[in-house]
Parts: sequence; structure tokens; C-alpha cells
Amino acid sequence: MKNNNKGSEKLRRYLEMPAERSPVWLDGRTVAYIRHDNSGDHIWTLDIVSGERIVLTEREVRTFSLKSHLGSRSVVFGQDSSGSECEQIYMLSAQKELRQITDTHDVRHLIGGVSPDGDYVAYACNKRSKRTFDIWKMDLNTGKERLVQQFDDNYNWPCDAGMSPDGRYILYNKLKGSSDNALWITDLDSGESHRVPRGCGQISVETEPVWKNDCSGFYLLSDRDSDFVGVWFYDVVSGDMKSIYSYEWDAERMAISRDDRYLAVFVNEAGYTKLHVYDLNSGGVEVEVPDYPAGVLSFYQQPSWAPDSYKLLFSAESGRNPLGIWMMDLDDGVCRRLSEQQVLSEDLDVLVEPELHTYRSFDGLVVPYWLYVPNGAEKKNLPVIIEIHGGPEGQEVPSFEPFIQYLVSEGIAVVAPNVRGSSGYGKKYSHLDDVEKRLDSVKDIESLVEHLILEGIADAGRIGVSGTSYGGFMTLSCAARYPKLWACAVDTVGMYDLVTFLENTADYRRPHRESEYGTLAHHRELLREVSPVSKIKDIVAPIMIVQGKNDPRVPVTEAEQAVEALTQLGRTVEYLCYEDEGHGIAKLKNRLDCYPKVAKFIKKYLL
Repeated sequence: MKNNNKGSEKLRRYLEMPAERSPVWLDGRTVAYIRHDNSGDHIWTLDIVSGERIVLTEREVRTFSLKSHLGSRSVVFGQDSSGSECEQIYMLSAQKELRQITDTHDVRHLIGGVSPDGDYVAYACNKRSKRTFDIWKMDLNTGKERLVQQFDDNYNWPCDAGMSPDGRYILYNKLKGSSDNALWITDLDSGESHRVPRGCGQISVETEPVWKNDCSGFYLLSDRDSDFVGVWFYDVVSGDMKSIYSYEWDAERMAISRDDRYLAVFVNEAGYTKLHVYDLNSGGVEVEVPDYPAGVLSFYQQPSWAPDSYKLLFSAESGRNPLGIWMMDLDDGVCRRLSEQQVLSEDLDVLVEPELHTYRSFDGLVVPYWLYVPNGAEKKNLPVIIEIHGGPEGQEVPSFEPFIQYLVSEGIAVVAPNVRGSSGYGKKYSHLDDVEKRLDSVKDIESLVEHLILEGIADAGRIGVSGTSYGGFMTLSCAARYPKLWACAVDTVGMYDLVTFLENTADYRRPHRESEYGTLAHHRELLREVSPVSKIKDIVAPIMIVQGKNDPRVPVTEAEQAVEALTQLGRTVEYLCYEDEGHGIAKLKNRLDCYPKVAKFIKKYLL
């Protein structure tokens, strides 16, 4: 085994590598963004001309959904310190004056935007009922709140660029399932609301709208009448919606320039992002763009154009490059990184980009996976960790994952599959694991192990499995249903029993999750049958379970049930529970405690 002290130093270095994200413009030369480093999440500004960087916040808490108000050069953001995801809304002025907008600790607030005149902020929250999000607005001069639209359903989440430029409308999604995510519009003055397009009854996905500056309509992403997500346009006056651009992959993000000339579309092509820019003044023809970094661009984050030029801000990362901010300048024909390079030369020598591979599962389905091979090693008889993503409608992409890179640097290969049920490969693929087909995705992992052994990549006696959230459920399921395959397993905030999970998850999440797994009312027996709880006695591999005490998604009781059952069975189980964490381990102090222990556990059984 390698020197433990050197390994611990390297792991700490990887975990402390700064990441910068969510860039927004304050004016034509000043950018605000969120930086995560060894002091936590903080909001910074950058002058793109002088290079001056200024930190604006001091609290070491998780920061969400940064938005700017160009008129006052202020930023609005959400923060949550306990892991409960009950974020509160704050406003920070250019003079560093911090104002807390909402202060209800057990309520979740989702920012919709600030009006152009700066008089009010719109948001959704579940204050009236924990089961649903209503649309609210607050007068920033008086602090008075007003309920704009009350709902009886669950998710009503404002879109990132959902407020119209004139402040009249707000767009939000009613998320009922991975393929049932309707877009709605509310008039913030009258409260009148309707679906986009009006009266539509079709089940489809309509997301990520970007308004034209004159408020006549907006571009949006939709999988209407297609297996993949493309670009559409909705005319507010006529109510017509038409398809504009389509791809053989999913479009994921968009941004429109302030003068409505350029539309930037970010498309997920097998996990890598392809950027398309269209000149709307010239009939929507695609224009040539400067070279940009290969990897994942603005994953779950809103790109934005400068208010007075054709400079596009976005965040990007890859296997070897932590998340950073980039700027593409169409006028000058250049794309440059605004974030400082934080990776040391000694680390660049060992960090690896994953390779994209595929295999055929038990029923012939072609399943993609990413393979991380230790630098300088042959793809032969390697110790392997199979890392399974959450969701299940998530997707493994070539992003920077510090712990994966650490394991690889220690000689352990990592395989990250996108089994059936994953997003990014069309909605048909994403529904192949629904309800009664739940265990087919677990069989995909068995087929993956057979493939890795047959190809000579993996040493059959040194294969482990790990995952977070739904990936934790998959980890426990694999360990229970194919016990002879595994040398060890690591479950982080995973579900043990889908029945108790659905009973105890946050109220507003339950209907959405039932659309994927089945309902308590109609599928209770099936839910328990496909859960790890039904096969827990078959687990023989050593297991580590990691949990946040305040997790609103997968409650701590899921981990406690699994630990108790495995302990009573006399199995080898190690349990790490963090009192001030939620769904995952976010705080650096806890990551520096957790991940060295997880690494030690994995290396004990694989090296």
C-alpha cells in the first residue's frame, strides 16, 4: 500500500481545490460568481478588464441560485447552513450591504427574480403548506409579502431566467415526473396563470425559457413530439408554440443576448457539451464560435450574455479540470478562462480524463460507461470501483470529481456507468427502469461486471461498488442481489426501503418520486420487494454507510435501518453520520473527515 501520509495530503489537496460557478453580470465589465474553497462558499466579483477580485460574503454556508439585478448592481441568492435545503433569500448591494429578505427557517424559498425597478422580488415557497410551493412577491421597500398564486400540487419552481424583462410575468415548472414537467406562466400583478401553451394537456417537458427583450415571447426547451429535447419558441400574444432547432441529443441550457441577436444553446452529446450559437437577425443561421474547452459546460447553471456586448459567461469542467468560469467573446473571436488555474503541476501529471465505452446488457441494451484508468497503468486486471450516479434520472458526465481522481491516483480504476433510467439518452431510455422494471437497472450492473472481467479490465476479486442517493440504493441493491461480485461497497445517503423512504421524504417530493418508483397506495408490496430490505440477509461484502442527519430527501432513518439490520446479521458495516449535513457531505470539515475514512475502507479491500 502507498504511503498513507502522502495519500492523505493529496486527498486533502484534491478536496480543497477551488471551484467557481454561477457567473452573472453586474455591468459590462464586472462579474459576480460563487467560489467554493477551503473556507466554504463565498460570493466574489471580478473586473474582467483589470483582473481585480473582491470577496463579498463571509458566512461559511452553502449558497444557491445567484442572480443579479443590473440596475443596482446587486445580487440575490439563497443560503442554507444546516443541510435541510430550507434556503433563505438574501440581497447584497454593490456596497457590500447584506439584507436578509426571508427568515422562516423551516421553509424553502426559490428565487424567481427581482423586478427591473428593484421594487420587489418574486419567489416560490412552501410556507402555507409543506406539501406545495406557491408563488409570492415581496415589496423590497416595505418588506410586505403577498401571495400571488396558490397551488394544490407540489413542485412549482421558478425557472432560472423566468422573470420577464418588464417584471410582469414569471415562468415556473410543475414537476410531476422526469417526462412530465410542464411550464406555466403567472401574471405577477393579476395572478392569472396558465400552462404554456394555454390549455395544453400533453405530457411533456418544457424547461429553461429565455425571454426576448421586448417580452413578445421566449425560447424554451421541450421534448414535445420527440425522444430528445430541442429548442422551441412561444409567442405570448398569439399563444402559438413552434419547434426551432432539433438535435439527436438533449439540449440542456440556453442564453439570449440582450439585443435578441444571438441565441446560445448548450447540447449534451453523450455527456460532452456542444455549444451552438445562432444569429437570429440573419434567419437563425448557426455561426462559427471560438474554440472552447472540451467537457461539461454550465451543467445545471445558467449561462449569460453581457448587457452591452457579445460576451457569453458560462462555467465549465472536465475530468482533469475543476469547475471554473469561462468567457466567450464573439466580437474578438476568443474564449478564455476567467478563473485562475488552481491545479498544481504535480497533480496534472496524475489527473485523468475518462474514456467513453459501451457494453451490451443482459437483454442486448447498449449501455455507456466512463472508464478512469490510473495514469501509466495498463487496462488489465485492475482493482475497480463501480460508481453509480443518483437520480435515477441523472447522468455520469466527464466532470471533475476529487474523490474519483484520488482513487485513480492511488491505482484504483473507476467505472461510472449510465445504466437504463439515466437521462441524456432520450426519454425512452430514461423510462426503462420505471416501477416494475426497477431491478433491470441492477441487472445492468451485473452485466457490466461480467463485461469488465471478460475484457480483462477488472480483477474479479477486487471489484467494489459505490454510489450516492439513488446510487446508494443501487449500491445496496447490487450488494444484496449479486453478493459474490463485490469486495466492498460504499452507500452514501441511499434508500434502504422505498416504502419508508416515500413515507418520510419531504412532503413536496413524494408525488414526484412516486411517479418514478410507484405509489404507496398501489405499489407498496412491489416497492418493498425491489428494495434492498427484502434481500439484506444475502449481503456478505463489507459495507460503509455515510449519511447526513438533516437530509430532507433520503431521511437518516434509511441509513439507520440498514446499519441496524447489517449489525444484527453480524456483517461488517461502518457508519458515518454527520449532524450538520443534509443530502450528501458538503462542508469541507466533514469532507476532510469522511473521505479519508472512505478511502481507507476501499483501499483495505481492493489494494
